[in-house]
Amino acid sequence: MRLGVPHRGRRRTLPLTLLVSVTLLAGCSPRPPSDGDPKSPSPHPTSPIELCVSLIGHWAREELAGRAGGDFMQKGLSGGQNEILTAVVAAARDERERSGAAGAERVVTAETNRRCAERHGSGGPTGHPWQ
Repeated sequence: MRLGVPHRGRRRTLPLTLLVSVTLLAGCSPRPPSDGDPKSPSPHPTSPIELCVSLIGHWAREELAGRAGGDFMQKGLSGGQNEILTAVVAAARDERERSGAAGAERVVTAETNRRCAERHGSGGPTGHPWQ
């Protein structure tokens, strides 16, 4: 008496296993990038100014909405970026009292762009990385 799969069943299992394996491998293999592929994103390195504007703008809006918590390091900001954030939020709060939310948003946008450009206009701040 023989235990296990009959010889005939093993022959059928092998081609099926090979077919499944080849199909899975073909589906997982990377496709070489094509120059005209509209779905692939174009690489665009983020400049220090763009990064600063994005971070400060986000956290300023969160602060004004009362949703920001944590210190500057938890927000991913340097000490210098935190100084910009503090100044921008203070100016936006003053403007919000005078002209409402739209005025505060204009101040956030203008002050963030100006201060980040001043900070990173020469290629980046100097000194310690957290300054």
